[in-house]
Amino acid sequence: MLNLKRWLHHQRRQIAVIGSLAFATAVCVALLAVRAVYARSEAHFGLLWNLFLAWLPMLCALAAYNLGRRRQRGFWLLIAPCLAFWLLFFPNAPYILTDILHLQPQAGVPLWYDLILLVTFAWTGAFLGLVSLYLMQSLVRRAAGTWISWVFTLVVLGLTGFGVYLGRFPRWNSWDVLTHPLSLLLDIGTRLRHPLAHSRTFVFSALFSLCLAAMYFMLTAIIQLQPEEAPYTGEGANETNANRLYRKQERVSPLRCTQGKL
Repeated sequence: MLNLKRWLHHQRRQIAVIGSLAFATAVCVALLAVRAVYARSEAHFGLLWNLFLAWLPMLCALAAYNLGRRRQRGFWLLIAPCLAFWLLFFPNAPYILTDILHLQPQAGVPLWYDLILLVTFAWTGAFLGLVSLYLMQSLVRRAAGTWISWVFTLVVLGLTGFGVYLGRFPRWNSWDVLTHPLSLLLDIGTRLRHPLAHSRTFVFSALFSLCLAAMYFMLTAIIQLQPEEAPYTGEGANETNANRLYRKQERVSPLRCTQGKL
């Protein structure tokens, strides 16, 4: 029981993040269930599948991140498949943002309710993707440094915009890389060889990647935000700072540990 408490305390930040994402997912499911009961319709049920696909890269990133924290070389043999699977399915997370295109008036359901439903699914899916990207960037930063991690992040964001386009318009899926690799490569090759004839592909990809980058930069900035403590400059400031320094030294003092053992 004590080991479980220690583990929960050590993993409290990850548990908080996963808990918030699980809560958001529950809200999505509840909204869709209420709509189905109220309208007696299965419209927008495809959002559940898209949200499930958005969870896959998050789980892969979480597994890879925790494996990387062990700092043992052999674990990279397990991290590499997680990274490949994550990169393959990562576009499915922000892809759910494009499901807002399905917003249109439908009989029996207020338009505003469908708007809330689609936005909630879209935000949850996008946030799942952004958090997974942050975990992967942390993993790359630990292995190769800060600059390489940002190059990795920007490349992933750029490829993601292209991947979302392929999923939304030509209707390619992530698993088509394995089931129809030749057809997928031919389609991509055609677009790369004739960029002017497929200008929408590159304009959409660039704008979507830019949008994702803005969202990701905001997320990383919020993560780095910490409350600032204003220095005390009034009477007794030197004494207060001295006492604070003494308490800090006391916490790490080996003498205090020796006394504790006694």
